[in-house]
Amino acid sequence: MQHIYKIFIMSFLLCSILTFPAFSFNNDSYTTPDSWAQHVTTGKIVKSTEGTWLTEDTSLYTTLTTRLRLKSNEYAEDSDVYQYIRMHTDPVKLGDGIVKFSAYGRIATDINGNPDKDWTSSYYYNQQDILDAELDKNDPAGRLYQAYAQFDGVIRNTKLNAGRFYLEHLNTFQVDGGDLTVNAGKNFKVYAFGGLPVSYYYDFDNASVYGVGAQGAFAENTRIQAEYTAMDIDDIDDDYTQIRLIQAIPNGSVMLGFSTLNDAATYSADIDYQIPATNTIITLGYEKLNDNIEGSDKTYLVNPITYALMDQSKYSRYKASVYQAFLDYFVAGVSYETKSVDGDEDFDNRDFRKYGFKFDINGLPTEKTYISISADKWDIDETSTTDDNNRFQYGLQISQGITEQISMWAGTSFSRYEYDYLTDTRKDSVRSYYVGAEYQPNEMFAVMADITREETDFYDDIDSDLSKSYTVELWANVSF
Repeated sequence: MQHIYKIFIMSFLLCSILTFPAFSFNNDSYTTPDSWAQHVTTGKIVKSTEGTWLTEDTSLYTTLTTRLRLKSNEYAEDSDVYQYIRMHTDPVKLGDGIVKFSAYGRIATDINGNPDKDWTSSYYYNQQDILDAELDKNDPAGRLYQAYAQFDGVIRNTKLNAGRFYLEHLNTFQVDGGDLTVNAGKNFKVYAFGGLPVSYYYDFDNASVYGVGAQGAFAENTRIQAEYTAMDIDDIDDDYTQIRLIQAIPNGSVMLGFSTLNDAATYSADIDYQIPATNTIITLGYEKLNDNIEGSDKTYLVNPITYALMDQSKYSRYKASVYQAFLDYFVAGVSYETKSVDGDEDFDNRDFRKYGFKFDINGLPTEKTYISISADKWDIDETSTTDDNNRFQYGLQISQGITEQISMWAGTSFSRYEYDYLTDTRKDSVRSYYVGAEYQPNEMFAVMADITREETDFYDDIDSDLSKSYTVELWANVSF
């Protein structure tokens, strides 16, 4: 059976693309090509536009995305192949409303990895990854990301999602269940959701996630959102509440937030402001945790707020940034962030300062050229059990459109880390180089190739053969 799946997957060896989004102000920064993570939104860029006829008024739209990933160093090699399928239908008239269906899933397998080999001379098999862990329990690593029906207006003023889907309110949970939204007025809606949380790695014996929320517009340019979520994961209960006020102001916005996780509350404020006369973007942010989050009895398996469920002492966090555009082609930016912990500190929770710099060139020397230079420095204080740590990163990225159908990109980045290693402070660095290209001859087909080389001395204590590694990604999309 395993060989059948491999043959099936390899028969679709094709690949996805990376597009260049327009520059736009987005929250506390602006969106640029390097802000988009490569290789993570399978089947999202190339979509079916024609579809396959099902009925007189309905078509089924399908996108097949195949991804081949090759990893190699002097120590070991590994090749993985993923086959994704994304499908959706046209809206179908049902009563006074419409219903439409959507599904998205994948299967994957490891072509030549060998995690069972005797690696007694090392601490671990370095090519063992999350796919190998998944294949141990589920070959061919099948995942169903979503499969749901949406009923919009079938019941007056309501929208219902039913099946497996991602909740998209103040929180983003993946559930097997339902999500009902009711328009209670022109500018006000309420919603309720519930179901079983989805995990690809853990079998829940007893689990549920459910909640209610509301969103409304009051006065001019004012929105208020509130949501309560209850989580019960293997008899561990958590209550999570969020309230958010968003006020649009001339050339910007102000956001005030409040959340509670059981007994601990967090207050936050963010200001985004743009000065049109000088093309300047200014952002300010503040966050405060008023009580300690302690103990191990938390539903840490619920992914969206895992970071919030870790042990935390009271803290205050501040951030600020300024981005300045000039001479039509250039944007320069600086940022600063600091955290002050009021209580016990540990390796994962301590005072720090972060400094950032960014310089972008858009449209030189050609209209389709994008160049980005960035640097970040972290300064992390010592604690009673850890020394002070520092990290410095810088990078150069270049994206170049050749024609309307062909684009290329290249770049390099450098990271230096200082951290506690056993009883010593250790310094390691990582240098990465990458180059890639895409070709999209039409709306139905696209291919992409991307090569990354990484150099590091991090693994020298294990085996110097690990110092250089390569990753090759080949993707293809076919839509019909």
